[in-house]
Amino acid sequence: MTVRVWDGFIRGFHWLLLVAFAGLWYTGGDFMHVDRHEQLGTFLLALIISRIIWGFVGSESARFRYFIAGPKALFLYLRAPKSFQSHTHNPMGGWSVILMLALLLVQGVTGLFTDDAIFYRGPLAALASKDTLRTMTTIHSLNFDLLKIVIGLHTLAIVVYKFVGEPLVYAMIKGDKKADPATQPRIVHGAWGYLILAVVYGLLTLLFRAVPYIQAAL
Repeated sequence: MTVRVWDGFIRGFHWLLLVAFAGLWYTGGDFMHVDRHEQLGTFLLALIISRIIWGFVGSESARFRYFIAGPKALFLYLRAPKSFQSHTHNPMGGWSVILMLALLLVQGVTGLFTDDAIFYRGPLAALASKDTLRTMTTIHSLNFDLLKIVIGLHTLAIVVYKFVGEPLVYAMIKGDKKADPATQPRIVHGAWGYLILAVVYGLLTLLFRAVPYIQAAL
């Protein structure tokens, strides 16, 4: 028997994140694509913020309290990984999700204040000092290197789990996993997640358009 583990928003989030990150990687540092890079960056930031919100109000399996383990559980898992049973993330995987979300949030926020002094200024760069812009630009660059490492390890973990009989990609497409139906986590319809995404993206867009007025008021 199978149970529904991932709602529609969580599944869509993963694939949209993959496309957005690949697009940002492609357009980063290329003066021909600065506008596209900013658009993708705004979408990525909205996506991450929406996922964080969903981690508190979304499906049970998507909530942070459902899969973030304490030090004791993490220690026990590291001692005996095969003894741990979960529909979603194991303790190590749960913390890797938090790390990736944190790095992506840092990337999105610092991108708002980047300034390469040649081709590109972030949408909120006009509100920050030169020292702040220099610091944010440096963090944005270094954090991207960290993200590539973490995403590489994440991809490697997916491949490893595939060989041990845990098809993570299939679960993220279908949303189902073989398990006892009695253990079905509570699922919230994914449409609510996409509504949150639309609202967050709209608010970010309005904020960026209001920068000249904010700057004038300051």
